[in-house]
Amino acid sequence: MAELLVDSSIRVWVFLPIVVITFLIGILRHYVSILLSSQKKVDVLQVQDSQAMIRSRLLRENGKYITAKAFAMRKHFFNNEESGYFKTQKRPAAMNNPITDPTVMTDMLKGNVTNVLPMIIIGGWIN
Repeated sequence: MAELLVDSSIRVWVFLPIVVITFLIGILRHYVSILLSSQKKVDVLQVQDSQAMIRSRLLRENGKYITAKAFAMRKHFFNNEESGYFKTQKRPAAMNNPITDPTVMTDMLKGNVTNVLPMIIIGGWIN
């Protein structure tokens, strides 16, 4: 296999600036995307339900490491017919179509612009 010999002046004045500028534009792109991102609205009931699902999943996966009585007690908390958490919490599923929500579309556009624009600028500069 042939060795690739690169003149030191090409390495210093071409490759090194390309690497440094690409790195700095990546850092700039990261901070611009942080500035442009909007805060997501958090619903307390949705967080509560997701935490309950996580707790039940952890109980299912790690139930073999606790005593049978402790497992049964936790299982009773989640699945009892009269007072179980999953039996008493009847909430409608909130499935929103992201296409109909303008804030979601705006966030997608901001993300695409912050990713594509630096690539176009770097590509034009290198070319």
